[in-house]
Amino acid sequence: MLKTIGSFGVLFSIIIIDAFITFVIEFSLPVKTFGQSLDIQQQPQQKDSSNNNNKVVILTFGNAPKSQYTYAKPILDKYGFNASFFIVCDWIPSDNSDKEEDDENSEDMTWQEIVTLHKEGYDIEAKSFNHKDLTKLSTSDLDFEVGESKMCLADHNINSRVFGTPYGKGWDNSTVIDTIAKYYDFAITGFSNLMYLNCDGWNNDQEEKDYQSNIQTDCRTYFDDGTLTYANRYSIREWSHDSADKKYLDNDQRTFEEFVKVVNSQDNFNNNNNNNENNENNNNENGIIKAIPIIAYHDLDYGERIPGSTDVNLFDAEMKYLYDNAFTVLTMADLGYDENTNQLYIKQLDQ
Repeated sequence: MLKTIGSFGVLFSIIIIDAFITFVIEFSLPVKTFGQSLDIQQQPQQKDSSNNNNKVVILTFGNAPKSQYTYAKPILDKYGFNASFFIVCDWIPSDNSDKEEDDENSEDMTWQEIVTLHKEGYDIEAKSFNHKDLTKLSTSDLDFEVGESKMCLADHNINSRVFGTPYGKGWDNSTVIDTIAKYYDFAITGFSNLMYLNCDGWNNDQEEKDYQSNIQTDCRTYFDDGTLTYANRYSIREWSHDSADKKYLDNDQRTFEEFVKVVNSQDNFNNNNNNNENNENNNNENGIIKAIPIIAYHDLDYGERIPGSTDVNLFDAEMKYLYDNAFTVLTMADLGYDENTNQLYIKQLDQ
């Protein structure tokens, strides 16, 4: 139609296009990228009730940025998944703040949003009070960072049993481990593709370059000689999605492929529909879950791609993959510890 309406029509059209671009930028409309290619906007498929695989995964979200409530929660709700959210208490706007507008514009969740997550059944846990490197603190400051974070959640009627160390540091520091053990039942401290429930998986395939421990056969915190073990109930390992985002320079297709590889790496240890009967690396007996991928997320966004953040469409695609492939999605609250055998176990699967 521009051919017939002349220069005025062209000028008018340019004005309209410019106004539309301004509107998109002003209101931050989401940019569909990776998600479109996987058709993640479609409704979830019905699970196949005949699928009896033992695939499990734990989802964690660290530091409580508002994007987790705005973007991650609706997607988790859509697929019926639960997750563990780790809160840095001092980063959350105060309940007593009169600056409601500031709270709304905060990059972090509000206490009201955290309490809403808790009331809706999400698992809320602690990630220190100020997000400091625990290995560089005095004894008193360390105790404050660990203990006060539990107290501040208790002030909101949330009983935290799991602690997440900032930066994944402290697994090899007995002072840090002992302080955490005073207040919590478990802690995530370090990184790995899988967490082995007997804490013995690294003996045969030492994927951690810093592994320099004696061979473990269980999850006791200390060996008989008083040496701190590499992995234990206070040194649970998780896979960092942020690291994958950075590694692949926000190439969502590559990150998605890595995600699929990681969540399925448990097949070498867990018996899933007998797919691994002929796999000599399969250490599973009687379908017992021996290894769990714990997937850790932080910020989510559309298009802008904060360094290390996860694209919302990519996150949706990953959750859809878990749903379509009948993974059981758990939280850190689903883990238990057998004091007699010194082993971790999954409560709901062990009943």
